[in-house]
Amino acid sequence: MYLDKKRVINNHVMGDVWVKDTPFGPVTDSLRIAEKFEMEHRNVLPAIKKCEKELGIQLKFELIKNIIENRYLGGAKGKERQNLKYDITEFGLALLLLYINTPKARLISAEILYRFFILKTYLLI
Repeated sequence: MYLDKKRVINNHVMGDVWVKDTPFGPVTDSLRIAEKFEMEHRNVLPAIKKCEKELGIQLKFELIKNIIENRYLGGAKGKERQNLKYDITEFGLALLLLYINTPKARLISAEILYRFFILKTYLLI
């Protein structure tokens, strides 16, 4: 029963932002966040850095486990190189949304909250 509720929430609250599901919950990355929020990836990175700087000192948020530095291979064929990206958990995304200030990000944040509260009502019945 718990896994069914988890799947419903992951699919309907957050939509198709998630790259993969893990035993610990869904995970996305900064590339996907940039795409969904209609931003350049290079403009998402400062928001992540600011989030880490301001909230990283709060041990209870465990940013090291929720916004995880990673790399991906990108660039023209034959000239690929390692580029910085971040893997982001569900909780990490909730914190990161506080630092992404674009109309699209605010709309998505509002949609996430709306769907969460609607689903919460149904799941508690």
